[in-house]
Amino acid sequence: MPVRRERVDPVRDHDELGLVHRRWILPDDAQRPVGLTQAARLWRGLLDLGVLDAREEVRLERLRPGAAEPEVLEMPAAASAGALLAGSGVASMVTQVVWVDEEGRRDPYAVEGESEPEGFRDYALYVLDAPAWFLLPIPPIAHVCGSCGTRSELALPRFGEAVLLDLARRCPRCGATVALDRDKAELRNGAVFLLEELACRAALSIELPREPQSEELPDAQVAALVREVFGGTDELADDAVTPSE
Repeated sequence: MPVRRERVDPVRDHDELGLVHRRWILPDDAQRPVGLTQAARLWRGLLDLGVLDAREEVRLERLRPGAAEPEVLEMPAAASAGALLAGSGVASMVTQVVWVDEEGRRDPYAVEGESEPEGFRDYALYVLDAPAWFLLPIPPIAHVCGSCGTRSELALPRFGEAVLLDLARRCPRCGATVALDRDKAELRNGAVFLLEELACRAALSIELPREPQSEELPDAQVAALVREVFGGTDELADDAVTPSE
């Protein structure tokens, strides 16, 4: 069954929200490692810059290979960067919702000091320390084998709002294992991409009420922090999606 999340404060009313925009920021090289120390530095940096709320709780999930469901912890935000360091051998995700109109809150998408759109920001940082897995932020519906061209439907395990790809997966026709630089993934809208264009070991997702004006982060300090941890980055946009739970 899909993994679902209940939100910590502040609570959002899904009936009022409708569909939302989700922006994914990930390393531009799927094979580039992002260690737990680097991920913790990014999350701590977002707290220090006032993007996240150090006074509120966060939700941390850890999924171990072979486990049916993740371990779920709620903790003070101040302790969450350190908790990421304990994610050896697992997939980890830490998440917090904030509101840009809170005093002292920093919005990475603000332009000339004005948030557009106004409202909430739902931040989630994913990091995988499990060598057999890759994260696919936008879940594909089918896999196209690079060896024989066979298209097979996919039903990958969810982790947060993404899915996990097991590199041991084999083509049902020729038996070839997954090759990121050769195999392709078909998305729900019919677009087809090489897996290496969609896969990553770590990603930062930012959910907003609607698409922001800028395709990149206008906030130079936040953008520099992300580049420091991820190196060069790509962005994936997932528009008109159901809000995170």
